[in-house]
Amino acid sequence: MARTRTTVPDLDAQVSPRRLMADTHALARWVRLSGSPAEHEAFRYIQRQMRRAGCATRLFTHDAFISLPGPAALTVVAGAGGGAVPCVTHSFAASTGPEGLETDAVFAGAGTPAELAAAGVAGRIAVVDGLASPDRIHAAGAAGAVGLVCLNRDRLVHEMIVSPVWGNPKPTDLERLPRLPVVSVAGEAAARLREAARAGGARLRLTAEVETGWRRTPILIADLPGSVEDTFVLFTGHVDSWHRGAMDNGTANATMMEVARVLAGVRRYRGVRFAFWSGHSHGRYSGSTWYADHAWQELHDRCVVNVNVDSVGARGSVINPHAWATPETRALANRVIRQVAGVRFEGSRVGRAGDHSFLGVGIPSMLMSLSEQPADSPDASADFTIRSGATGGLGWWWHTTDDLPDKIDPARLVRDCRVYLGIVHALATEPVLPLDYRAAAREWLAALRSLPRATDRHVALAPVVAEARRLVRATEALERRAAAVRRRPGRRAVRALNAAIMAMGRALLPAAQTRAGRFDHDPALEQRGVPLLEAARALANAEGDAAKHLAVAAQRDLNAVRWALRQAAEAAEAGARRRP
Repeated sequence: MARTRTTVPDLDAQVSPRRLMADTHALARWVRLSGSPAEHEAFRYIQRQMRRAGCATRLFTHDAFISLPGPAALTVVAGAGGGAVPCVTHSFAASTGPEGLETDAVFAGAGTPAELAAAGVAGRIAVVDGLASPDRIHAAGAAGAVGLVCLNRDRLVHEMIVSPVWGNPKPTDLERLPRLPVVSVAGEAAARLREAARAGGARLRLTAEVETGWRRTPILIADLPGSVEDTFVLFTGHVDSWHRGAMDNGTANATMMEVARVLAGVRRYRGVRFAFWSGHSHGRYSGSTWYADHAWQELHDRCVVNVNVDSVGARGSVINPHAWATPETRALANRVIRQVAGVRFEGSRVGRAGDHSFLGVGIPSMLMSLSEQPADSPDASADFTIRSGATGGLGWWWHTTDDLPDKIDPARLVRDCRVYLGIVHALATEPVLPLDYRAAAREWLAALRSLPRATDRHVALAPVVAEARRLVRATEALERRAAAVRRRPGRRAVRALNAAIMAMGRALLPAAQTRAGRFDHDPALEQRGVPLLEAARALANAEGDAAKHLAVAAQRDLNAVRWALRQAAEAAEAGARRRP
């Protein structure tokens, strides 16, 4: 391992578009269904490349609850636009059996609970606009629908996973698994079916087969050790794919391999652990969740940050300035992204998607879809643009048969790889962890101050707000201490600072990002703000017995928040006053 200091421009120059595209093409040879022989071949290819880069590797398998869509058919048997309609079913959707399902269909807008109720979908097949998703299926089932047809506006159907259960289900999760047969239709066929359902009198016949059960799926761990500190940066991405998955997730895997090749020649203060998962697309993040469960103690003790990569390098893509990042990581992401791409990065809250399975452990997490299509791009996904309005998503080919190497731009893939290289390099080589918890402290204070004043009638907010103010002061003192240590990085001082920084994450992140806490996983459903403040928000408009019940929940959740803020403040105060 080289002992000379390597600058970021020097590293950027080592990123090879030829190697990146060669690895992308190699992985796109296989349709990488979770647990399949073809996927295992892809894992072995990656393992060989990581070994050549100088990593120590472990390839093993584990039990995973996987769902693979089978054949599906949809026919308009009565009403306008009769005949067969091309469709696909989805992971974790219910099977109809060979006899299928035939009944009346009704259009229900975007499939919101109000629209489904107004359309009268009980006993019928609901036809809705949008991507197949757990919330749409849950709402349709709750309204009494017996089947669901989702209409995509893009030219090809997007493959989807419709279970809200994050990772392998435990017994109490089984009731959350979808019980409705679900298919999706795209393009002109979707437009015809939409009009037929709107016109009334449509009757559909639907058959769908989905194979759901336990399989053995692989995980590949590849390590580059550090030279000083026995901690590591976790750099993660999934290998399994829908169809050939050149962008999703071939380019991400190629990026991980290229970062390993470049960093192998750099003196690293701490290690880098590359983790390649299965079960992302067909097991709702079963691989990363299994690892979070089974390596929990090591992750808690040694992992400094989870950096996730997914679907990079697409033609026409631009850096997404609002990609996910927990608050303490955003300054680092902005520093690197501005250097590499000249874009100001702001970041946004990490959502319930991707392989961000380590927030409950208290590990800061950053990124996933770093680059996306502009909303006005000819390659933008119409389905994603309608949903978000601000971005064109990952392209109309995302999760389709057309996710092939011709959708990749080598120059943009190099750009995205350099961003990841710069971030992982900084995390691995800078003695003091480049994490700024002042941002997290300020977000906590703002979130607590934003609670409606009426909440104070039921629970006392002042003590929790006081803890947040204490945390802001403590993190400001810690950052002053960090700045001094960065100028003169004595080993004992660095160790004390890093211990404080890691302890803050372990305290704050489970409270900020989860309801399930440290040892379980929230469902893959949208969360609006801090889950532990939901009951306190709702109290403002509650009355009578409902307010009393909410007050019980709010008090318990605020106790958890106050405890987390205090633990983090004490860690920051200890780190700020330590001297070598």
